[in-house]
Amino acid sequence: MIEHDYASDATLPDDAVPDYPPAPLAFGFSGSGGEYFRIWVVNLLLTVATLGIYSAWAKTRRLQYFYRNTQLAGASFDFRGNPVAILRGRLLAVVLLAAYHYAFGFSAVAGAVTVGLLVCLLPFMMRSALRFRLSNTWYRGLPFGFAGEIQAAYRVYALPVAMFILPGALVALLPDRPMVSAVFLLYLLWPLMHGAMKRYQHGSLTYGDQRAEFGASSAELAAPYVVSFVMGIVGIVVLGMMIYAGSRLRADTGAGGIAAVLIPLGGILLLYLFIILSALFVMVRMNNIAWSDTRFPGVRIESAMRLRSYFRLQAVNVLLTLLTLGLYRPFAAVRTWRYRLAHVHVEAPDGFEAATGQASRRPATAAGDGSAEFLGLDLSW
Repeated sequence: MIEHDYASDATLPDDAVPDYPPAPLAFGFSGSGGEYFRIWVVNLLLTVATLGIYSAWAKTRRLQYFYRNTQLAGASFDFRGNPVAILRGRLLAVVLLAAYHYAFGFSAVAGAVTVGLLVCLLPFMMRSALRFRLSNTWYRGLPFGFAGEIQAAYRVYALPVAMFILPGALVALLPDRPMVSAVFLLYLLWPLMHGAMKRYQHGSLTYGDQRAEFGASSAELAAPYVVSFVMGIVGIVVLGMMIYAGSRLRADTGAGGIAAVLIPLGGILLLYLFIILSALFVMVRMNNIAWSDTRFPGVRIESAMRLRSYFRLQAVNVLLTLLTLGLYRPFAAVRTWRYRLAHVHVEAPDGFEAATGQASRRPATAAGDGSAEFLGLDLSW
């Protein structure tokens, strides 16, 4: 293979020098586990002392720390959310959760009305939460935003909300009807529902007045679940084989054989490993597909997380968190954030400054932004 001598380009006439595209831009993170540990400890103590009320301020401080220490092209991000709005949203969520939990204890009618209200309210609240989180995320003096329509929110979120609410409600209303269990078949549609939610979220992102383009379909986003399902089948088959081998060993050697106990136990641990790996695989693949298909005018995002390295990271995080009785958790959060940033880069063929310079402040819509600010549930995604 013949290598190109880039140094020789300097001797060519100006109009003959090839125009090489700018190098991809990498994210940087200037924070540390030790710094965040101090913030985390204060947040934890004040949240406990105030019976959870301070958790809204703790959330704001956490996001501000991570965002303000995240840099791209020499500029940092920022979070400007109002903790009072987050607190109002959390109190509303607690009231709705309590109503759902206790409504059937009063009467079937009260339970049915509560379920109906939740199905009607939650899609609106989830959209408002996305608007709140993104509209309070800033970069280079401009806010991000969420332009998803309310009708699309109900199309995307109504079925998942019903999927999680209806089974418990139907069991409470119709405890002796065997056909009630058929509602659990809705869970088979979860991959497509999850893909539709990701498509709605990423396709509705805005930066200033620039709206993102999103090319992946719901089926493409759901594809990792197929691989995860195959991994689960393999795990079940392996578990069955090991249990069978253990039972045969007990029959041949008697009940006291150590191997007859260890082999099935090893199979169970292996099944748990398959479950964890399949869950992480879905998360990593969907994250890569979603962000790599998200584009703003003149800007392309590329995510390249790897299952092996991410699994190793999380295994170490869980082990050290358990060994330190939870004190390693802030360090684990920093390590995870740094890993995710390290596997994302931004490409701007015509120059990043030129691309971001095209964005301007989006005109405010008082009704939509007001509802987002009022609810402030701040869902993480």
